Amino acid sequence: MRILSIIVFFAAFFYACDEPVTLDLRQTPSKIVIEGLVTDAEGYQFVKISRTVGFYATGTTPRVTDAQVLVKDDLGNEYPFVHNPRSHIDSAGIYVPEFPFTGEIGRTYTLNVTVGETLYAAEDKLLPVIPVDSLNYRFSEEEAEDPKDPGKVYELLLFAREPQDEANYYLFKFYRNGALTYYDETDIYYSDDKFLAENIDGIASPVYYAIQDTGRVEAYSMSRAGYIYYGDLFSLLNNDGGGMFGSIPGSPRTNLSNGALGFFQVSAIKSKEIILKE
Repeated sequence: MRILSIIVFFAAFFYACDEPVTLDLRQTPSKIVIEGLVTDAEGYQFVKISRTVGFYATGTTPRVTDAQVLVKDDLGNEYPFVHNPRSHIDSAGIYVPEFPFTGEIGRTYTLNVTVGETLYAAEDKLLPVIPVDSLNYRFSEEEAEDPKDPGKVYELLLFAREPQDEANYYLFKFYRNGALTYYDETDIYYSDDKFLAENIDGIASPVYYAIQDTGRVEAYSMSRAGYIYYGDLFSLLNNDGGGMFGSIPGSPRTNLSNGALGFFQVSAIKSKEIILKE
């Protein structure tokens, strides 16, 4: 499987002869950013709403705390979300279901977010995901030569079966001792099933572990719209715009209406956990 990693480098240096160049960036109106997730697992449903800021702005991204948020399915069931920031820092703008619910495979879900007098809407379908049959692990000689984290030199091996008679798209998340973990902090791991064989026989994780660590892998199903969104994001974050005088790349394609940025994702989830032992 070819797992794609999105690695963002937020640093740019501009020089013209011996004189520094001051960027004259166009100020554009602030836009709403919506990140939503509905799954078939308990405790994963949320919607996060914020606003974009200018290039030179500093501090926390402005959050929207007074929106009206509603999720509906294609059977007519409605699930209102309420603003309920968690106790940790940077949690304003997070909305959770007023009454807990889980999504169902095959159902299409619609998100309606009203901010002021503007309605932002999106829909996505909950598709099945590959079951993670088992996990194993092995010592990585390559990582041991120059470990990113001392002692963490074991990679997880994922075993599963992937249906080959249909198009499928997946997002993968890796946890170490209960914490979501990336090899680099800005990585995203996703895949088209064109890169997967029917028998997934020990694909290695991009994240490394130590003996006594607990490792967990989560596989999320995605619609084609979700895969396109992550593909656009990959291209955008790894595109310099064609150089200093090139065109500025556009925003990732989204399923959200009215010019909102972000994505409303609906997924099935399968996971597996293992404790690394000598």
